[in-house]
Amino acid sequence: MAEFSVVAEKDAPRPIRQTGRLAQRMREYEKYVESVQSGKIGKLSPAKGETPRGIALRVSRAGKRMHKSVNTWVVNGVVYFSVS
Repeated sequence: MAEFSVVAEKDAPRPIRQTGRLAQRMREYEKYVESVQSGKIGKLSPAKGETPRGIALRVSRAGKRMHKSVNTWVVNGVVYFSVS
């Protein structure tokens, strides 16, 4: 079982901000989510080496970071998503 404790805010390490390739990929998916307006559906086709499930997960996480509800589904290896 995990060991839990409480520390003073001044004694806790600061969170590390994402940089580099990961931050770039996060911004890329946030742009996709921003681009889909009400009544429209986003469509992403995986590139070589990517999986539809991985893309759907990144789209969902981008929506959560942006405080938006994103619904994803996969048909024939293509990821579709709506934003509300």
